[in-house]
Amino acid sequence: MFARSFRSSKTFTTFVVSVAIFTDVLLQNLVAPVLPYALHTQIGLQVEADIQRWTSILLSAYGAAFMLGSLLFGHIGDMISSRRMPFVLGLVLVFLSTLAFALATNLWTLLVARILEGLSSAVVSTVGYALLTDVVDPAHLGKAMGYTSLALSFGLLIGPVVGGVLYEYCGYFQVYLPAFGLIAMEIILRLMIIEREKPARPPPSSSSSPAKAAAAAENDVPPSEETSPLLHHHHPTSTNDAPAQPAVVPLNAYTTLLSSPRFLTALAALLVLNSIACGFDSTLTPFIHATFHLRATHASALFLALALPMLLAPLSGWASDRYGPKPPLTFGLTLATLSLFLSSLISKETSSPFAKLIILFLMIGLALAAAFTPLRVEAGRVVETLERKAPGCFGRNGANGRAFGMVNMMVAGGGLVGPLYAGFLRVAAGWEVLQCVNGGVCAGLVLLVVVVTGGSG
Repeated sequence: MFARSFRSSKTFTTFVVSVAIFTDVLLQNLVAPVLPYALHTQIGLQVEADIQRWTSILLSAYGAAFMLGSLLFGHIGDMISSRRMPFVLGLVLVFLSTLAFALATNLWTLLVARILEGLSSAVVSTVGYALLTDVVDPAHLGKAMGYTSLALSFGLLIGPVVGGVLYEYCGYFQVYLPAFGLIAMEIILRLMIIEREKPARPPPSSSSSPAKAAAAAENDVPPSEETSPLLHHHHPTSTNDAPAQPAVVPLNAYTTLLSSPRFLTALAALLVLNSIACGFDSTLTPFIHATFHLRATHASALFLALALPMLLAPLSGWASDRYGPKPPLTFGLTLATLSLFLSSLISKETSSPFAKLIILFLMIGLALAAAFTPLRVEAGRVVETLERKAPGCFGRNGANGRAFGMVNMMVAGGGLVGPLYAGFLRVAAGWEVLQCVNGGVCAGLVLLVVVVTGGSG
């Protein structure tokens, strides 16, 4: 009895989803540091320009497939009553595509395998977040999202280290062995979860149109209160006298969510923040090398400073549960604005530039840790608010899959846009202008969040 209750518990579900997120991020970062060497030794590319081009193509193919797959499989996930089947199928596809990538001996096999990895990871991530939102109470969603962010941070931190060490001392195929073991464990864990049956969602009252229901939810006004008279009259209770209630077609999740200022603000902030974070991938190392003649080890230390504060993400989730997403999100964006503007002042004339950059990147990392979790919580709360005010408005299975499909699409979009935009702007206008633009955009988001983002209710 205890085992069955534990397998259906929120704690176990949070653990399983966190392991899935960790495995997904670890897999991405295991490959990144060894891919250029693999293109030379496994595929036989000799020209440096070809290696650079195909490294970029393969990394971008993953991001593009993940972005499109998030939207597609988020929609499919909401059409199926159980999250188990797409989650497990996604994990199996991750295993097979990773195996194909590890064994590939030509470029086109690598490319197809990488696209399949992106699509299958999109299934696992999108359905995982939707499952978590289905199971965890809204009052504790921030803490659960914080643990997934913690898992993501561990994957970011140890992935490149494990990949590099295994490649150096064990060989190319051995790089993938930790991922295979984690995927197999994750499939077993996911099959152990006992999903609680979703409560039936009654269709919304016909007295409230879908548009009114959405508007009422956005303004925290129950739809029934918008159209109910001030003086209530007695109505016959006989089934013969009561008028028949026509069925109401469920709301279109995409148009409804995208018409919500709160949801749009969360998507915009995720896109901007991940663009800024990923923009450092293409600009930080060239900047410190060209300006201060610092080595790759210095760049690694700066990236570590950026990632380490993400270990504090559960605190941001706790704050979101206790005070609502707005306070931690406002703090994170304000800190990001300040630290980005300060980083624009780092130049050739700066004394002790590396030490100052370390401090600034710790601040930027702390800002990202404070902001990312509340943004996911806010997206989930928008769906919950809409369904609470107009039960059944998204159909029996709700809209969490589609909501987090769009969330993951924005995060992936930031990963694609960030390096291109940041690299172009740094070359065209310089590091100072790039960081001032980033800081200005974050300042604009602070104002938007203060006006639009929901509170503790």
